[in-house]
Amino acid sequence: MTVVDCVFQTLKVSVMGEEETRGLQSVFRQKTPSPFRPYVVLEFAVGAKQPAIEWMISKLQASESSGGADLEVSAVVMTFKKQTVLYIGAKNSRLLTAADMTGLSKIYKDNHYREFSIEDMANFKGIEDVDSFLTTAEKQKLILHEMEAVRASDEEDHIPGYDKIKLWTGKSILKKYLSRDIITKMYPLHEPEDLKKLGADWYQIKRIFKEQPIDDIRHYFGEKIALYFAFLGYYTIALIPPAFIGIIYFITSWQSMYREAIFAVFNLIWATIFLEVWKRYCSELSYRWGTIDMVSSTYDEPRANYFGTLGENPVTGKPEPVFPKWKRSFRFYCVTVPIVSVALGIAFYIMLGYFVMQEWADKKYASEKSWVNFSVLYLPTVIYAVLIGIVNSIYRKVAKKLNDWENHRLQSAYDNHLIVKLILFDFVNCFISLFYVAFYIQDMALLRSHLAALLITQQLIGQVQEAMVPFLFLTRRKKQVDASMKKQDALQKVEYFNGEVTEEVQKQAGMESEMEEYNGTMDDYLEMFLQFGYVFLFSSAFPLAALWALINNVTEIRSDAFKMVNIFQRPFAESASNIGAWQVAFELISIMAVMTNCALIGMNPEVRKLLPSDITAVNIVLIFVAVEHIILAIKVAVACLIPDQPKWVEIELAKIAYQSKLALQEKHYQVTSHKHVHRSESDKEKIDALLKEKSQ
Repeated sequence: MTVVDCVFQTLKVSVMGEEETRGLQSVFRQKTPSPFRPYVVLEFAVGAKQPAIEWMISKLQASESSGGADLEVSAVVMTFKKQTVLYIGAKNSRLLTAADMTGLSKIYKDNHYREFSIEDMANFKGIEDVDSFLTTAEKQKLILHEMEAVRASDEEDHIPGYDKIKLWTGKSILKKYLSRDIITKMYPLHEPEDLKKLGADWYQIKRIFKEQPIDDIRHYFGEKIALYFAFLGYYTIALIPPAFIGIIYFITSWQSMYREAIFAVFNLIWATIFLEVWKRYCSELSYRWGTIDMVSSTYDEPRANYFGTLGENPVTGKPEPVFPKWKRSFRFYCVTVPIVSVALGIAFYIMLGYFVMQEWADKKYASEKSWVNFSVLYLPTVIYAVLIGIVNSIYRKVAKKLNDWENHRLQSAYDNHLIVKLILFDFVNCFISLFYVAFYIQDMALLRSHLAALLITQQLIGQVQEAMVPFLFLTRRKKQVDASMKKQDALQKVEYFNGEVTEEVQKQAGMESEMEEYNGTMDDYLEMFLQFGYVFLFSSAFPLAALWALINNVTEIRSDAFKMVNIFQRPFAESASNIGAWQVAFELISIMAVMTNCALIGMNPEVRKLLPSDITAVNIVLIFVAVEHIILAIKVAVACLIPDQPKWVEIELAKIAYQSKLALQEKHYQVTSHKHVHRSESDKEKIDALLKEKSQ
């Protein structure tokens, strides 16, 4: 029986066993009868032990001073599955305090974003309506932050009811529950009306060639996801010029040694222009959203999964886990590096196996040219493309385990190390065969066919996985939900809650519980990174690569949007000022593309004929190294000529800095003036007292 089937048969803890009822009710504090609105749902595992449930509720409800999250909690028990579901909310005062502590940016009276402060609360726009001052996405993010901030103390060495599940001092209790499957699901609730409107403006067929509603995406899903879709859209537009040239090359019969060289040079310069212009657009978005000055520093709070002995932050003085740097370095260099090296070796031998299979297929076709053998001719490439996807997915799980074990303090450091691991392996796994064909076998025709087969096969597999499979799952889930709705009238409900959780909210939570969990933008960026490599690394060999990428991305934008609206649970909003380490990764590919394309052009027999017949191999290499450096110099010049930020953004940031300086000076003046007045009055009193004493 699904969660949807059970959610309508909900009882408060009073319908459980009498002993369990007393235990669970005892952890609830008395609340005012103010309306309760849940924002986040926690689902315990079926059969989760009662002491663990009670302890989690008490931690979520306890005050901050006693190590709790100070949130509002309502429990729902599904009698058929004996499963407890917690609905989490928070009072406005608690959310505003959390916004102050986390430095959430909101619009100030001067129309600029500033970190929210309770002391200066009256000067922020929209504060008159406290309920709508924070968006739902912001409230959910703050609630998550407060839940994750509840950490185990020295005395709390295990989870109640689970003596064998030990707790690290300073470890996030919520993360421990999730990692040990005591809590199986955690998700913020959707806003059905807003989501419906967003979907209509985003993925409908009639809007397929229109601009994405990036600001609406940011408002609903947060900056990190909005920046991904903005980058995907910008990259898709940037593919139009090389795709157009590729089509012209395909339909014309012009054959010349300059053909590939011109296209390669254009692509290399165009890639730089695209990446630099994107940085400008990204800075505009991050300024508009108030995240442009986000930087990681030593006083940032550690990740929720960060563990170690409980110590103190040397900058803020706040208690937090401490993990020696030498241990992290030891784990990285002595464990992670060897394992990644072995994985790279496996990818290399898989590539060699592919060429053995291809040689067998070529011989079979050469011996008997039939339709069956012709299909066998391309079978190894298809198998290799599928194997690449399988091996990539296995390695990603291994890389995540290693990254978790390394125990990075900041989320930015964690993400960057994971990105490096994924990029390194996927680059070798996906491109090593192309380098082998291009520079060892040196067969341009084989390189062209092999590149086309890999690119098209992987994109077709990706489209099936990302578009067709989710659609089938959606259809199946709708049938399940419809069937469960018919049973609703036959179910008898008794509802008792600390705060009223309406039947509509319970029904919504039951449906969203069955949705897939969204695992972040990592895989989406990685897919784009590999496609970018296929298009630009060997552009002189296959000019039509950009066209295939363009077609794929046009559908990718809408299929990803469809999944975000209909398939996935709502993710917690995350702030971001740029695309992070992925910007560097794309720039490195564009630099490497200069080297590969110059080498390919240099190996062209037609180009070799232009050189003197008595020229040595060393001189040939030097000539093309010089050409490569000239193109790199042009790329650097283009990057320098295009500022990372538009002039108007620089001016606005300067204005904010100046206004902040004036505000600090004014505050300092008020403090010193008060001290001066107080001191003058005190001195006058002392003088009067002394004169009075002498006169007597």
